[in-house]
Amino acid sequence: MRIKDRWNQSREMKKRKRKKDDTIVEWIDRMLQESDPSIRKVPGYREQLRQPFENAMGYLEGLISSIPGPFSISADQWDKDPLTHSLFVDPNEVKSLLQKCAELKSFFQTTGVKTAVALLTATKKERTIFGTGMEGEIIRRDVPQVAVEFYDHRVVAPAASEDENRQELVHRGLYVLASNALEEFMRIKSLIEELNGERRILDYKLKIHTTRERGIQRLLAGSLEPDSEIEQARQLLGEIDKQLMEFEQGSGTPKDFLRKLEKILFSAGNFLTEKAITMRLDWMGIKQDDVSAESGNEINLAELEIPDRAKRVAVLASIDAGECLS
Repeated sequence: MRIKDRWNQSREMKKRKRKKDDTIVEWIDRMLQESDPSIRKVPGYREQLRQPFENAMGYLEGLISSIPGPFSISADQWDKDPLTHSLFVDPNEVKSLLQKCAELKSFFQTTGVKTAVALLTATKKERTIFGTGMEGEIIRRDVPQVAVEFYDHRVVAPAASEDENRQELVHRGLYVLASNALEEFMRIKSLIEELNGERRILDYKLKIHTTRERGIQRLLAGSLEPDSEIEQARQLLGEIDKQLMEFEQGSGTPKDFLRKLEKILFSAGNFLTEKAITMRLDWMGIKQDDVSAESGNEINLAELEIPDRAKRVAVLASIDAGECLS
């Protein structure tokens, strides 16, 4: 390779690295602006977050890329498209969702684009019903069957293209992670502030009691009997001091939030998960087994979960502006 070619290659690599670094800085600042901007007071916060941020971003990009779609969602296609038919009860449910979605409507009105790609999510519910079924050539009654229902549909993060939509979903995933760190941070900060508030009140109470003991009351009445309330206040003060000592040094400060955020970004898989779901449903929404698979349509979904909080199925949907604005 000639020297000039090597120089051009080296310059191009440096250019890509600078672009990547600028993107990382932009996304870190965007994430912090939407969670807790006070973290910017910590010197070197960007460098400290760079590696955990890249780790979380790589995880989320893999997760978001696994979401199926985009699939065209239209009220007119309800009786023709197996996925739309499975996710919605009837065409009116599709129409109502798209026309009442403020985020989707605002996107079309602001951008003027004709088609959007957005994340469509819903809650999945399975219940056992009893119906008829074939066993060989015999029709059986009261056969247990699994009916699959979808409700509480939502459309989020509309964009002009699939790439833009998936990128925005990565950002929203980062915000979910930051929110977990912020919630834990605010819980501890609030508890520390509450304990310190109680401590100040008790401290004032004890100081007032000490002042009175040394004042005119002691001259007139001699030694005072111990006050049970004061003894209780001293005991409670000791308990509060013990609780405060149990917190790590610096808890409730921007540095503490930075530590918590760093930890969560390095373990993103504990806070947001995805798994693929493939089902065969007949036209009535009854789950079909392998034997009767020929009578059902296969649909592919992603199941997104924030452990112990939320679990929803998801696909990318392609939506025409006319479906929303008409």
